[in-house]
Amino acid sequence: MARRRYGFLKVALPLLTLVCAVLAVGYLRATKPQIERTGFEERARPVAAATVEILDVQPSISAYGEVVAQRDVELRALVAGAVVAVGENFVNGGTVRAGDLLVAIDPFEYRAAVTEAEAALAEARAQLAETGAELGAEESGLAEDRTQLALAEREVARREALLAKGTAAQKTVDDALVRRSERARAVSATERRVAGLRARIARQDAVIARSTVALERAERDLENTRLTAPFDGYLTGVSAALGKRLGVNDRVVRLLDQARLDIRIHLSDGDYGRLVSSAAGLRGRPVAVTWRAGERSFPFRAVIQRADGEVDAASGGVRVYARIEDAGARVPLRPGAFVEVLIPDRVYRGAARLPETALVGGDTVYAVVDGRLEPRPVALLARVGNDVVVAGGIADGERIATTRFPEIGPGLKVQVR
Repeated sequence: MARRRYGFLKVALPLLTLVCAVLAVGYLRATKPQIERTGFEERARPVAAATVEILDVQPSISAYGEVVAQRDVELRALVAGAVVAVGENFVNGGTVRAGDLLVAIDPFEYRAAVTEAEAALAEARAQLAETGAELGAEESGLAEDRTQLALAEREVARREALLAKGTAAQKTVDDALVRRSERARAVSATERRVAGLRARIARQDAVIARSTVALERAERDLENTRLTAPFDGYLTGVSAALGKRLGVNDRVVRLLDQARLDIRIHLSDGDYGRLVSSAAGLRGRPVAVTWRAGERSFPFRAVIQRADGEVDAASGGVRVYARIEDAGARVPLRPGAFVEVLIPDRVYRGAARLPETALVGGDTVYAVVDGRLEPRPVALLARVGNDVVVAGGIADGERIATTRFPEIGPGLKVQVR
């Protein structure tokens, strides 16, 4: 009996537990709270917006430039010798005026060369005068000899006529012929001496010309012992000093023109092409220059003068040069300084300038109309820093979304903030 009761409980207890679990699950399902179902609510994306202004836009090209001297001269010694004097401002960074002494080379040898050349020229001229006097005397003698020869010829003719008449002997004719021959030899000898003297004079003229050139060369060498500044400027690269011996063509100093400073600006092909093709052209275009020295900024005015003769092979751009109009007026701007430049770009008629983030896909902007985005096709005219210049299907006063995000598209609900 007890065994039966144990078997019954062994089967009934699991079944009872299962029934209780089913009842508990049914109760929980019957008493769970009901969630009220609602429709989908569209979320507005927050965006920034810019107002369109249709007008004539003339942006500025922002670039960097380097100050360069239009005249940059490396001065070298024109004669050899020891430096016996230097200019007062002959130091790196020194300012000199045109004609100021830079270095003086010992002039002793060159002054002696001038004296020797002067003496040689004086001697040559004296010899020319002496030969000229001799020539004058010989020419006078030649005239006398020719007169005597003419008389001798007439005497021969007279004696031959008498001989023909039988009133004179043959010996008198022979004597007249001898005298004529002597006179003829005298004339010939004098003519040779005159010709020789004239050749000597021609040769002496050549000697004088050679001596004159030698004197001019010696005088120039003497003058070149003083090396002076050819124009106003700054000194740099000083490589000579008092007592140093310089050879011909040895480097002395580098002189940079302080009055003619240019800004060398590198422009891209696109920027250069727009400036050249614009109505104003490239040359004469004004440039705003800013030199930042520490915490201070110094503005200058400049005007584009020329473009480089060749394209930069490394970057493909073009270098242009702008002349600073007021260099040195307030601040001693030096070659080698880097400056910021702003160049007025071409004028875009009926365009708008918007932040770069407003442009989507390179040809579309989105206008905010009644809280939703509407596409506007545009043409990109130029990029100016973080802005773009566009024209096309946009109207004055429209609000254009300037926040870019992946889901942007037509009809998207937005909220301008």
